[in-house]
Amino acid sequence: MLKKFLSIVLSGVMAVSLLAGCSGNTATATVAADATSVAAGTAADATTASTAKADEKPVTVSVLCAYASEDPFGKYVYQYADAYMAAHPNVTVEITAISSNDIYTKLSAMATSPDDLPTLFYTSMDQAPSLYDLGLTEDLNKWLDEDYKAQFANGVVEASTLDDTMAFYPIDVQPSAVIYRTDYFAEKGLAIPTTWDEFLNCAKALTEDTDGDGAVDRWGFSMVGANNSSGQSRFMSYLWSNGYDLISQQDDGTWKNDLDQADFIKPFSFWTDMNNVYNVVPTGITEIDYATAANYFAMGYTGMMLSGSNAIGVAYAKNPELVGKIGSFKIPGGNPGTMLNAEGYALCSKATDEEKAAAVDFLKFFTSNDSELMFWQTSGKISATLEGQKADYIAGADYAGYLETIASGCVPSINFPGLSGLKTILGDGYSVVFSGEKTNEQAVDEMKSKLDTLLEDYN
Repeated sequence: MLKKFLSIVLSGVMAVSLLAGCSGNTATATVAADATSVAAGTAADATTASTAKADEKPVTVSVLCAYASEDPFGKYVYQYADAYMAAHPNVTVEITAISSNDIYTKLSAMATSPDDLPTLFYTSMDQAPSLYDLGLTEDLNKWLDEDYKAQFANGVVEASTLDDTMAFYPIDVQPSAVIYRTDYFAEKGLAIPTTWDEFLNCAKALTEDTDGDGAVDRWGFSMVGANNSSGQSRFMSYLWSNGYDLISQQDDGTWKNDLDQADFIKPFSFWTDMNNVYNVVPTGITEIDYATAANYFAMGYTGMMLSGSNAIGVAYAKNPELVGKIGSFKIPGGNPGTMLNAEGYALCSKATDEEKAAAVDFLKFFTSNDSELMFWQTSGKISATLEGQKADYIAGADYAGYLETIASGCVPSINFPGLSGLKTILGDGYSVVFSGEKTNEQAVDEMKSKLDTLLEDYN
């Protein structure tokens, strides 16, 4: 049973990796101006929206895109670009697919050679402060008037804004919540947990040997334990939900280390103990990235997963039989455990005015041309617009926890340019405990010291 389990999971992970490779993780792919592959109605909408004048100057919009490397929704990025180019023959849209975990490093390297920078690049609330601090993000307030910005849902423009600068154009929101198997909960008679102790009890109940061969083949919690942005962000959400701000900005503008609290060891240890003590997460935790954890959940080997709603899209794509068997609930704990997590595209401040104008026009098209919202439906993401959040596909139990989270309020945007460094410190902390290299106490002491050092660069 275990060999079959590992074989199936590895196949799923390889499929994701192969797709990312085929979509051009490092090489630029120029999409052809062919609207025939676009979802029904899109090409017609594109032609109606705008038709380029024959004498308009040729312009290229290059896009460094984390969406394009993902299955099953990445294809719609190319299709929307196809449709846009069909309606604007003078514009060439070039899509370069890249992992969201690699994009900050890539852009930081490219910043030393401005001619290599893309016109648009994917970013999110946790990456934007660092890119803004590098001076790479154009203020979209210069390109979008108040009437246009009013189309975005409550809190979205604020989530995209740093120091009164609209740092990126929001495509979707990804607040975190917990997705769970409603059928597993029903079998065990479990209630939706509202505290982390209750969550652990549910995870224990769901962890079992289902086929009686003496080996556990289902776990309660599909934890992302890899030390990358995906794992770090989930751990951060967990800490926020327990009331830990991690850092805070003082009245004089300096930043304070909020890990330096006597009781911080308790929530930290609770997280690592789910693997090291209670064994409610799959084995090999340090190697479990988002794709693996999402595959585990989709294939029924885990019962709960802390994630953005994109994991729902993965689950349905991998296992259509799960439709009607997935629910979601707010992150346990007495405090907001997630930012709104708006995602989208930043407009490069180094681009020419012609490139900026074409890029903004393409972004407007991206969010308005497809009445079926296929990019959002297939990804499981929630639209950043008011109209998009009324869509039928998010009206069921599977999205209920996400909509409740949005309605009840999220953690405000953190305008700390060293946020990626903070996340690395958190990831290093849990990783050395998962691997047995350090105790919880040793890891926490090291994290506090590293954060003090990091803050020296920003104070």
